Amino acid sequence: MGREARQEVGRRIRNSPVPFVALLLGVLGLTCWMALPLLRPLAWSAVFSYFAYPAYRFLHQRVFGGRWANLAAALTTGIILLFLAIPLGTVAVSLGREAVRLYGVLSEWLPLLDREGVDALLSRVHASGASVLGPLFFRVPELKALLGETGRWVGAGLTALSRGMVANAFHSFFSLVVITISSFFLVRDGRAMVAFVGDLLPLPFHEKKALSLRTQKMLQAVVYGIMFTAAIQATLGGLGWWFVGLPHPVFFGGAMFVTGMIPFVGTPVVWAPGGIVLLMTGHTQEGVLLLLWGGGVVSTVDNFLRPLFISEGSKAHVLLVFVGVLGGLAAWGFLGLFLGPMLLSLSLFLLESYRTILREGERRASSGDGGGT
Repeated sequence: MGREARQEVGRRIRNSPVPFVALLLGVLGLTCWMALPLLRPLAWSAVFSYFAYPAYRFLHQRVFGGRWANLAAALTTGIILLFLAIPLGTVAVSLGREAVRLYGVLSEWLPLLDREGVDALLSRVHASGASVLGPLFFRVPELKALLGETGRWVGAGLTALSRGMVANAFHSFFSLVVITISSFFLVRDGRAMVAFVGDLLPLPFHEKKALSLRTQKMLQAVVYGIMFTAAIQATLGGLGWWFVGLPHPVFFGGAMFVTGMIPFVGTPVVWAPGGIVLLMTGHTQEGVLLLLWGGGVVSTVDNFLRPLFISEGSKAHVLLVFVGVLGGLAAWGFLGLFLGPMLLSLSLFLLESYRTILREGERRASSGDGGGT
């Protein structure tokens, strides 16, 4: 290759966008790999900041007259933390009380099992419950031996649980720090960040606006869908609680509303103990009825009601929302309730935009052919 040819190749390389694009993709890839451990808290921060932004706008514009943006963002971040602390604190206190109560029961019953066996345990149960459990234990020796091992299993399980709780406490604290810091900046500078990303999208202005509106509708529809579904579950669960004669149906219905919004927890943590208490106290029919009602109706309606509500609010197809909700839950847990439908909606929007571009190209080609003839 001659000198002029080498110079020509060098000019083409310098004028080509390929080296810059390769460098850009490499840097972005390393950045994403570095930020991957923070994906969940950052995504949660983005969701919280989006819904808290009206509070920031009110404080910044109405209360502070367009000044003190940092103070408005700090107060809004405090609102987000308060929103997180109230339900989490309530659940933590309730779990702590139940754990202490469970420890007391196990401390009393398990030594009794070791000393006196199943007979001593059955003597503590209501007569109707003992009449059902007794023949089962004494006719099946394996069950009796299995119950005798409960103490060692529970002890090992509590040890492992305590270790996991310590590790999860550090992880939760770290995630909370990330959410706090990122929420402050997302609330304050989120609009500028979204505008910057929008400028990078190779789409016309009206397409960008349509994408923004669709994302907002999907986020709002997910929140409303979760709340409406939990309200219906709480109503059904409270009615079942009242029908079987358990006390305080309104209070426990409210508890079902809160737990119904938490995937993988749900309403069974409320109605299942109620049914078990009824069975253990001799109210067999009521206990069976509550367990069947809770398992067959209350805990299953969310599988189709939640996608239906989200679909109605976002104007997206029910199948799209159904796959997004269940797939998101399987992939990311509770966070997947938001990310799953949004990702599928974004994919559908991009496919629709691509189809529009193809049709416009075909239309131009056909009009060009018509003009040439």
